[in-house]
Amino acid sequence: MSSPLRHPAQLGALVVGIAYLAAGLLGFAFTGFTGWVVDTREDMLGFDLNGFHNIVHFGIGAILIGVSLIREPTITQGVLIGGGLVYLLAAALGFTGNLGSLLSIDGTFASDNFLHLASGSAAILLGLLGGDVARRRVTATGP
Repeated sequence: MSSPLRHPAQLGALVVGIAYLAAGLLGFAFTGFTGWVVDTREDMLGFDLNGFHNIVHFGIGAILIGVSLIREPTITQGVLIGGGLVYLLAAALGFTGNLGSLLSIDGTFASDNFLHLASGSAAILLGLLGGDVARRRVTATGP
């Protein structure tokens, strides 16, 4: 019986996906289900929230969990790299003050912008990590 190695990108996507899914769901406890794209002045642990922001986190979490379960790790790696680039774009837009009303991010030096920068960088690195691990397999044999 053969047992494939779990790729580091798949494990990372699963853990981060669960965290983002939970953040999206918990965000609704703070914002409720109104004010989807307005600056609600609501926050969770110092991070700005609104309904749309919660949906984005929930969706990203669901996507990451989904791609972590795909058999081919290169797909997970590609999604992590692509998602990381989107997060870096969100950081750049946030630092220039262009995400205020849509995601309820207050100011260029809001903690969300730094989280997007760190999340995007980490996702890209995780996607690039262990590029050849997908080709290696471990075979378990009986005694």
